[in-house]
Amino acid sequence: MGAVLNFICHRKDIFPRKYPASNVSLINEELMMNLTKNPMLDEFFSQASLNLDADTYTALKSMISGLIINGRGTIKNIAENTVDGLNDRQMNRAIHELNTESRSILKKVHSHIQTIPGLAEKPDGVMSLDEHIIGKTGKDLEGVDYFYSPADRKTILGLSMISTHYYGGKVEYPTDFQFFRRLEELESYKKGADYKKKNEIARELIRANIEAGSPCQYWAMDCYFLTKDNVKELQSHQLFYVSKIKRNWKCTYNRIKYTIADLQATIPPTEYELTTVKSPKTREDRYFLVVSRLVFIPKIGNHILLFLKEMDRDTTGTLREKYPGEWICLVSNMLESPKETIMTIYAKRWAIETSYRDETQHLKLAGCMWRDIEGQYCFITLVFIAYILLVWAWYCGYLDLYNSELRTLGQKQVAFKRFSEELFAEWIVELKHQCTQCKLANIIYELTYKGDKASNFYRQARL
Repeated sequence: MGAVLNFICHRKDIFPRKYPASNVSLINEELMMNLTKNPMLDEFFSQASLNLDADTYTALKSMISGLIINGRGTIKNIAENTVDGLNDRQMNRAIHELNTESRSILKKVHSHIQTIPGLAEKPDGVMSLDEHIIGKTGKDLEGVDYFYSPADRKTILGLSMISTHYYGGKVEYPTDFQFFRRLEELESYKKGADYKKKNEIARELIRANIEAGSPCQYWAMDCYFLTKDNVKELQSHQLFYVSKIKRNWKCTYNRIKYTIADLQATIPPTEYELTTVKSPKTREDRYFLVVSRLVFIPKIGNHILLFLKEMDRDTTGTLREKYPGEWICLVSNMLESPKETIMTIYAKRWAIETSYRDETQHLKLAGCMWRDIEGQYCFITLVFIAYILLVWAWYCGYLDLYNSELRTLGQKQVAFKRFSEELFAEWIVELKHQCTQCKLANIIYELTYKGDKASNFYRQARL
């Protein structure tokens, strides 16, 4: 069998590039492979006005489609499963060029998206800011350290990524990111001068968003990123924000100073009002007991606090506290807005959390094992671009024929895979017509369209 596969994989008159003999993905349902001649990718990147040499552009397209299609996101795996592309050695060289160009490419892609009315960020959209720990298994990767992961509820080995994500209802996509690195880890690479605190990075992302011309007026974040310096940064750009607030923060209400926890303790249960808001993603009703307080917070001024107790229906249909005795507090500078509006904006922050899940499940977010930090930046940038590509392809209607449901990123990914399968099938047909007398081409054609078993494939190949 090995000799037959070796023969097949080295037939350059059939396959435009050389495949290793061990690559059994050439048979049965896994016969579908990436094609660099992809009209959807070409249109997407041509509109972004990229200026890349041929190999770098080929590597970019191969990596983007590979992240969406392939089970693994390694250079070797993607190179082996790309028709008319670069081999893994060529791909590695081209990736080094992508390392220096990837951030610029993401900015150009993001800028292009802003020229499309249905995809561009809107003033009433919400920009979320959050941290995500990308799990890793190797301690010798630059930037990797032990961080507490709220999603895992424990300390894990990984990369700390601080990122921004735009949510505009039906349209959402990641916009920017930076890695946080501990001082000790940086010093081990003799890069101690590069150290930045997490909230310093957060302010840089806020400024980068403004410099990119985003009209988005609303920001949502968790309590870790609610610092007075961050608030001042948002205020300096006349932006609105909603966040959780830590219970030990101090405020003044009715000329009396309180901590947030002490102020909540003064609120009688009868003052809470039942409030209904719709979940932005599921459109399901959610119920809360809510009370508001207009307070003064030192150094950042007047803010509105919303104290919330989430409600749920029991088996009898009666609304009861979902977590008895528990409460959260939201803070915002939207002093004149209804409490339902403030709560809905904060609920949209959940989009960045689900984006991390989608990027991990569907786009190999945690799959990069490149050792240097520049490579890690490049890989995550490619993941973001792949996400934006799927959103763009959905909006343009290019995925409609391939999946009836396109609400989630996973459904868009399935549609892109089916589109890619069609491209590969067309390539097989063209291959058959170009080589009508070639027995091997006919075998591949039969295998693809008639579903012959692998044993028949090997038997015919020996003839």
